[in-house]
Amino acid sequence: MKKAMVLALILFLSGCSMAQLRQEFIGLSISDVKNSKSRQTQQYGLPADECVIKIKEALSDMKAIVREDKKRKFIVADNFQDVFRSSIDTTQVGILVTAWEANKSQVDVASENIDLAAFVSKKISEKLKPGKEEKPL
Repeated sequence: MKKAMVLALILFLSGCSMAQLRQEFIGLSISDVKNSKSRQTQQYGLPADECVIKIKEALSDMKAIVREDKKRKFIVADNFQDVFRSSIDTTQVGILVTAWEANKSQVDVASENIDLAAFVSKKISEKLKPGKEEKPL
């Protein structure tokens, strides 16, 4: 009983909700992508759901392993070593899709490996085939 109370107190004092702790543990936290100073950001003239589908197709083409939080439209992918030599199988890329207007979305791509993030962002951009709606930030 004492151990459970101590654990509950530690979790309470840590300032993180249980959901956030679970997301950090399984690698589905969007805070790294949102706070990354080197993230790749593009805007497209497509609805967010369509962007997610095409992004997953692009990742599949790269034979990446994909984990997705469908509610928050957040994707974590790894296993890029076959298409990008300077990464290992555990190097993760986080991709956040945000709807910012009707039929317009913003896609943020971030990784600790800046070159990998740029590579994945380029491949995603090719798959989404942006037209005149693209507005690089």
